[in-house]
Amino acid sequence: MDMTTSPGSDLPPSRRERRKQETRSALEEAALALFAAKGYEQTTVEEIAEAAGVAVRTFFRYFSSKQHVLFGDVAHQRLARLRTELAATAVDQPPLEAVAAVLDALDLDAAEQREITRRIRLMDEQPSLIGIYLTLMNDLRQVVVDFVAERSGLPPRHPYPLLVAGAAVTSWDVALCAGTAGGQAAAAEPADVGPVGPASRIRRAAFAALTAGIPTSPPPV
Repeated sequence: MDMTTSPGSDLPPSRRERRKQETRSALEEAALALFAAKGYEQTTVEEIAEAAGVAVRTFFRYFSSKQHVLFGDVAHQRLARLRTELAATAVDQPPLEAVAAVLDALDLDAAEQREITRRIRLMDEQPSLIGIYLTLMNDLRQVVVDFVAERSGLPPRHPYPLLVAGAAVTSWDVALCAGTAGGQAAAAEPADVGPVGPASRIRRAAFAALTAGIPTSPPPV
């Protein structure tokens, strides 16, 4: 969503909406600065709120936890969107094709890529955050596993849903991590990449390579 306008309108945001956006940004900035300086585990919600100049209850109006503020709405909303978009695919569409189409639809735009990249770079400075990142990735993987298993009539522990889900999440991970390499991956792309940015091209290429040996339709049960 374009945060410069109100939902469903081309008008500038109201003063109230603008203040909410500023408060949310202040909390994110305070949290990331404290995580970098003190470490994630050592930083409290109280300290984040104090650094942002708001009450603790205000923090919880915008974020459900430290983990939420760490990876922001881009990551957490993606989990819900992935589940919703997969469920909305045609029932007769092969599971692998459905997953590929949904991943394409959910590719990060430039602003989302910058937001996530900043967090990944923070992980380089604070390795303790890697566990939280892996948990988030596993949550994404489980959504795909559950979808493919249900759509194909296979048990969740069958290799087919596990392989498709593993390819989906690994391709995302590759694109996100490549985006933190000082723009080197992006530099290899043409300056005008159209609606699909460099990170999306990396993700799509990775998914295609990882699924090259996976049949489009699942094996019979």
